[in-house]
Amino acid sequence: MQIDINAIKQVYSGKPGCMCGCKGKYAKPAESMRSVKIIVGKLERNPETQYDAQAKCFYVQTPTRKLAAFLEE
Repeated sequence: MQIDINAIKQVYSGKPGCMCGCKGKYAKPAESMRSVKIIVGKLERNPETQYDAQAKCFYVQTPTRKLAAFLEE
């Protein structure tokens, strides 16, 4: 899977559960391009990564992490 890093609005990495920020953190390319690249790379390498067209989001949940990359609208 190939994700265009230039189209990313923000990424999320946290423990499974809600994504309000209490179990993980959000990062935007302007603030932390390194975090964005790491999370996008993990999403690209995981064969279980899915795309939600309504939310414009790539995401995957493993037993220990929830990762997401939100695209610009």
